[in-house]
Amino acid sequence: MRTTGSSEAMTLLTEFDQADGRELRSLRLVATEDGKSVLLIEVDERKPGIHREVRYEITPAELIAAIRSHGAELPGETHGTVPLARTTAP
Repeated sequence: MRTTGSSEAMTLLTEFDQADGRELRSLRLVATEDGKSVLLIEVDERKPGIHREVRYEITPAELIAAIRSHGAELPGETHGTVPLARTTAP
């Protein structure tokens, strides 16, 4: 069996200013280039004139373990109607 590292990115939360639609805050998961880590990137611009960016790093194995230990397992074999997308390596 072949195992690959993490890839791609995912937006977890985005907060917008209701008055002008400007993005105030975002949280994203982003894979590192080498696929060995996942970054949680938090960008916060809620306070005028202050741009704050914080990055947290975790390995895919640690993230999986955290979700398994703190998340709730869903009952049944199929967890929704959307099938997981499988990618094939070149």
